[in-house]
Amino acid sequence: MLTAGPTPGIAPDEWSFRIDGMGGQEREWSWEEFQAFPREEIRTDIHCVTKWSKLDTVWEGVSIDTLLEGVEHDATHAVAFSDGDYTTNVPLEDLV
Repeated sequence: MLTAGPTPGIAPDEWSFRIDGMGGQEREWSWEEFQAFPREEIRTDIHCVTKWSKLDTVWEGVSIDTLLEGVEHDATHAVAFSDGDYTTNVPLEDLV
């Protein structure tokens, strides 16, 4: 696991994943609901702003295309909020 500090310990019954800000088309999933989605595997390099790289990294997860299926939007960027109060602003084309 790759984290910027201790790996967060979140109980599955307290975990959620939410997409909002889509003009009334907000969506939220529990741990159990999220685990039911199909998973994809990708292999890519990671380059950090602190000047390190991790090459040929395998990631597995749910595609943003799956989560946004059937949602009409004109968004160009997404802001991700995560445990530890980290945020990042990402061009949507980099998420798909």
